[in-house]
Amino acid sequence: MTSTIRLKILGLPNITDLEDFAYLINLSKNSIYQLSKNSEYYYKTYQIAKKNGKLRDISQPNKQLKGIQLWILNNILNKLKVSEYSKGFEKGQSISDNVRPHIFSNCLLNIDIKDFYPSINSIKVYNLFKSIGYNNLISTLLTNICTYKNSLPQGSPCSPKISNLICWKMDSRLQGYVGKKGIIFTRYADDITFSSIMPDKLIGVLPFVEKIIIDEGFTLNKYKTRFTGKLRRREITGLVIYDNNFGIGRKKLRIIRSKVYNFTKTTDNVNHKALHHLYGWMNYIKSVDEVRYKSLLEYIKLLYQKNPKTDIKTLYNYYNS
Repeated sequence: MTSTIRLKILGLPNITDLEDFAYLINLSKNSIYQLSKNSEYYYKTYQIAKKNGKLRDISQPNKQLKGIQLWILNNILNKLKVSEYSKGFEKGQSISDNVRPHIFSNCLLNIDIKDFYPSINSIKVYNLFKSIGYNNLISTLLTNICTYKNSLPQGSPCSPKISNLICWKMDSRLQGYVGKKGIIFTRYADDITFSSIMPDKLIGVLPFVEKIIIDEGFTLNKYKTRFTGKLRRREITGLVIYDNNFGIGRKKLRIIRSKVYNFTKTTDNVNHKALHHLYGWMNYIKSVDEVRYKSLLEYIKLLYQKNPKTDIKTLYNYYNS
C-alpha cells in the first residue's frame, strides 16, 4: 500500500512537501522552516508543584507554534484511534471512563510510569508519523514541531494524543497478558490500573507487566505502585470506589465543604481567586459525582439561609440564577 493511499484511507491530509504544508496552514514556508528548525526557542518553560511537593517541568509553546500544533492535532492526530484501554484525553471521554470498568472488582493494582512524556523521544514520534503514511521530510517536520528538546513537552496540545497513539502497542500487550487471566486493565496517561476479584492473581502479574513496560521504553515509578483490597480505600486517578460506584470520596467532600463554608466568614469582600477555584472544583465534581454535587448545592442553600448577608450569597446566586 502506497503512502498516499494509506493517508487517504485514514482521512488524513496528503502532505508531501513544505509547500503543501504551508498552503494548508496558511503560513509561509520560511516561517514553518524556522519553527521546525528552531522550535526550542519558541517555548516558555517553568515549573509547577506536584502533589508530593516535587516540581514538574512545563514547556509552553508560544502562540504561533501552538496554533500549528493545534492544526496538527485537529487535522491529523484526532483522526487516529487510540487503543480501547486508553481512557484519557480523548473527545467524549472523562476521568470517569477510567474508573467505571473497575467498580465491581475486589482489589486494585495501580502503577505509574515515571517521567512519561520525557520518555517519549523524537524517534518514537517520527516513527508514528512515518507509520501513518508521511514521507521522511514531513515526518521530520511534524516531529520537530511537536517535540521539545528531543521529547514530548508537557504543555503542548499534541502531547496527550501522541502519547496515547504511541502507547497503542504497550496497551495491546498488557491487555493480551492480563485479559486472559480475567484481569481488567485501563490506562489514563501514565496512570495504569489493573483490577480483579482474585488478589493473588493480581499481585502475580506485576513482574511480567513491568517487563512489558520496560520493553516499550518506559520505567515504573515503584514508589507509586500500590495494591489495595476491598477493605481499604480503593482509589483510581483521584476517584474513590464505594458500593459498586465511585466519586470524590468523603475526604475530598469535607475539604470542598470547608471551602464553601469559608464564604460565610466575610461580607462584601469576595475572594475572587478562591471563588473561581471553587467554581472549578464544582464543575469537576458535577462531571464525576452527581450525588455529591447535588449535596454541595444543598449545603450552599442551607448556609445562605442561615447567613444571607455574608459572601455565601455570591455562591448561592451563581447556582440559582
